[in-house]
Amino acid sequence: MVKRKLAKVATVTAMAGLVFSLVGCGSSSSQQASSGNGGKPVKKAWKIALSNSYIGNSWRSEMVKIFEGYAKQKKAEGIISDYYVSSSGNDPQAQINEIRNMMSKGYNAILVDAASPTALAPVLNEAAKRGIVVVAFDNTVDSNKVYNVNTDQVQFGEKQAQWLADQMHGKGNILELNGVEGTTVDRDRQKGYENVLKKYPGIHVLQKGYGKWDDAATSIVINNMLNAEKGQGINGILTQGGGENAIYQALKQNNLDPTKIPMTGEMTNGFFRHMKEDGVKGIGVGQPPYLSAASLDVALDVLNGKKVEKTVMIPLPVGTYKNVDKFYAKGQPDNFFVDWTNADNTYKLKLADVLPKK
Repeated sequence: MVKRKLAKVATVTAMAGLVFSLVGCGSSSSQQASSGNGGKPVKKAWKIALSNSYIGNSWRSEMVKIFEGYAKQKKAEGIISDYYVSSSGNDPQAQINEIRNMMSKGYNAILVDAASPTALAPVLNEAAKRGIVVVAFDNTVDSNKVYNVNTDQVQFGEKQAQWLADQMHGKGNILELNGVEGTTVDRDRQKGYENVLKKYPGIHVLQKGYGKWDDAATSIVINNMLNAEKGQGINGILTQGGGENAIYQALKQNNLDPTKIPMTGEMTNGFFRHMKEDGVKGIGVGQPPYLSAASLDVALDVLNGKKVEKTVMIPLPVGTYKNVDKFYAKGQPDNFFVDWTNADNTYKLKLADVLPKK
């Protein structure tokens, strides 16, 4: 009778152990493995993918180079085993297809600069459900399953618009050039513009257009605007950035003095060159391209079991014509974004890592 009871206990214990083992085997590959070291997690090397959408401007190219440079360091340190980058274009379905490929290839984390804040949400939610860590940055995603890393884009627009309103003493005519239509960045920056401009009824927006954060696209838009509106008198240019050099050239070509028309922009080297060498009055507010590196840090923290907030905000870099020497990088290309790393260079990047290859 005692033998029977002991056998029954042994059987139940074995079954419980088997169930526990099966549960452990069923856990996601993105979680840390455990061993016989007191249940402490054992670090493993991770596979990381970056899904970029639009690649048609220098910011995106620089952002990808920063990710590759930082990921290369992490691979050399044994923290990640592999990394991969894809740029699918500003087509949500193409990006969805590429993300599905990444899911099927077993990447532990997918970083995303999204073509749409809503269209990508279902596939990214699916990835998260499978145990893949998803980190959206720059153009973030409307989902509570995804980690979002960004600056405050509404504040970005507010800083630009407030500075311009102050320069114009609250009245005059402006032209507004926005980014890529339909993206979260563009949407939120325009909201920031609206928050400020509604306080200044004396400021009139003559025209709005989309410069796509790019000199070539901006050149077409600004020249069309100036041809139509320069007779009205242009007192300021409110632009999200990326096309500052094109705006400067267009003003000159239309016999308008760029030094008399304050303008906003981003942290492009060409913009600071015009402030330094030509006397342009401007403000650069940065959407730092090292957001990709910051997102990789977030993904690795989550994979390694650290607690991370669902939304991580990076401070906005800001520079003006009054502190131009702090940012202007003499000898570097005009389309180079000077905020390529943070003040402490946490990412241990070198300038050569992010410059365009000649």
